[in-house]
Amino acid sequence: MSEMYVMRRANGDFFAEEIDGRLSIPVWPSREAIARYKERNPELIFFSPARADRNLMKKLTSGLGREATADFFLLSESAPDAYLKDGRPISLEEVFREDAVASQSARGQV
Repeated sequence: MSEMYVMRRANGDFFAEEIDGRLSIPVWPSREAIARYKERNPELIFFSPARADRNLMKKLTSGLGREATADFFLLSESAPDAYLKDGRPISLEEVFREDAVASQSARGQV
């Protein structure tokens, strides 16, 4: 997975779902997966994909405040039903694993 995406409104709000009583932020593995989920979930119509980079995730986590925390979950690339609650938990380290590998290899080339 080279890039991952979250959904965001024009006003900066992130799309989130409540799963098992906890706020959860879906993460999509590709723009193609987002398109499929948008076809099957009309609540996503007002959201646009945003690449999940470190700056964006800092904004997201700082906007939650001290009391609120969010879990992240990875939605399937190929699930035909595209249910928003059918993801697997994912850590921020997993989201940025490719970034870390790319920056290490870039440093090694200099």
